[in-house]
Amino acid sequence: MFTNIKNYFAFKAYQSEVTTSTKGLDPWEKALFDSLIFVSITLLTYTAFATLPDQVLSAKFDDLNSVHLV
Repeated sequence: MFTNIKNYFAFKAYQSEVTTSTKGLDPWEKALFDSLIFVSITLLTYTAFATLPDQVLSAKFDDLNSVHLV
């Protein structure tokens, strides 16, 4: 059972390297690339959670203020 799980994750790691074209890089270059991707995704997620609620609320109230009843 554990060998199946190990093989699955090894295959996913290989698939990730082939997809991102990092198969031919040195280990330190792979680590640098992976850390840049991780930091980018982390900052994107933080920014989305920090600013999205304000954007949604302001858009909601802007829509309510722009309704003109004739």
